[in-house]
Amino acid sequence: MAEDEVVQAITKVMDALSPLDGEAREHVLEFVLKRMNINMAKPAAPPGAPVIPGYTPLLQAFTPAPAGMDIRTFAAEKSPKTLNEKVALMAYFLANLAPPEERRDFITSEDIKPYFTQANFELPTGPANMTLTNAKNAGYLNALERGQYKLNSVGHNLVAHKLPKKDGGSAAPRRAPAKKTAKKGKR
Repeated sequence: MAEDEVVQAITKVMDALSPLDGEAREHVLEFVLKRMNINMAKPAAPPGAPVIPGYTPLLQAFTPAPAGMDIRTFAAEKSPKTLNEKVALMAYFLANLAPPEERRDFITSEDIKPYFTQANFELPTGPANMTLTNAKNAGYLNALERGQYKLNSVGHNLVAHKLPKKDGGSAAPRRAPAKKTAKKGKR
């Protein structure tokens, strides 16, 4: 890649990120890096990469999620209120913030008890598999293989951008029940 192409790419990225706030910029960069399978643990630029004076490669400048981030700290920061929000938070944590040896992009019913306990969440009273099914039906998860669920973009956006709610309420607005209208009988 020629130096001009590198500079043009940097300019485009900077232009795209400039109007966003810091949190949104981080989200965009994290998504793009994950989507393009770029591992930030790599050493600096590969041999033969162009050297741009005054430029620190992203691989050196990137700061990953805080070391020692545990699910209890993350849960306290995000303050999910509903059971479905707690499941989405657990799935987000496992996909993005868990220690590398625990990290994966799916959850199962066996994850609920240990991760809810670590997060200091009240355990669900119903079956764990129904808890995941309910979170899927709420639109936060997609079903994978039997018993496995993956956080989808709605669930990701909930955890990354909508929690915690400023008013202390649930992130998902509640709809008023539909009014029933009486049917007129035939005369």
